[in-house]
Amino acid sequence: MKKLIFYFIVFVMTFACTNKNKSQQTELLVFSGAGLTNVVTELAEIYEAENDIDIKLNFASSGTLARQIEQGAQPSVYISANEKWVDYLIDLDLVVPESKEKVVGTSMAVIVPSDSETDTITFLDQFPEQFKGRLSIGDPKHVPAGDYAWKAIESGGYADALSDRILPAKDVRSALMVVELGEVEMGIVYKTDAMKSQKVKIVSIVPDDLHPPIGFYASILKNKNNEQTKLFYNFLTSKEAKDIWIKHGFKIE
Repeated sequence: MKKLIFYFIVFVMTFACTNKNKSQQTELLVFSGAGLTNVVTELAEIYEAENDIDIKLNFASSGTLARQIEQGAQPSVYISANEKWVDYLIDLDLVVPESKEKVVGTSMAVIVPSDSETDTITFLDQFPEQFKGRLSIGDPKHVPAGDYAWKAIESGGYADALSDRILPAKDVRSALMVVELGEVEMGIVYKTDAMKSQKVKIVSIVPDDLHPPIGFYASILKNKNNEQTKLFYNFLTSKEAKDIWIKHGFKIE
């Protein structure tokens, strides 16, 4: 009887450990900047179809996600809309430094509602005078797209004229939505986000030299630095993935 009980306990423990390991190997959490919602969702679906894994996605501003990780969230991969927030987590010893890699880039676009009478403007030609209302951008304090937009505004010499007319949003998708709803006259968002919306139109591309180079950086969290994480991380820059990035309008450097 004692032997039977012993073997039963061994069986239960082995079964439990096997299931635990299986669970760890077949689920992967990815934190990604909101500006990558469409493309990362598609990439995750493709990867899931080709591999026995369930990918969970969490989209928000890169700064918000970095703070969540700082406070204990444990994704396997973090994709930031700029280098700053990856470096922030590296300084906290939460990200594998060598894993920081620029995956793609994009441009900033000035947008208006699709039914607007404005069809084209020139960002460098007295931009604040070309519209009367408020301007929607991501909150520059924690939204990379907003930071890029504000730096372009400063470089253009428009900071004083626009400081009271800025409507900051919690992330770049929210900045886009405000324009889609017609709540503001104009907005500045990623070109790649604007291209996906049927409710806005691009009236100008912000010159790239007015703001720091836009880069989306992938990285691996230290406590999730395992084979399964590395496989998905490598997939993000594979030939198959690059075709998807390009399809969504991103720049491959």
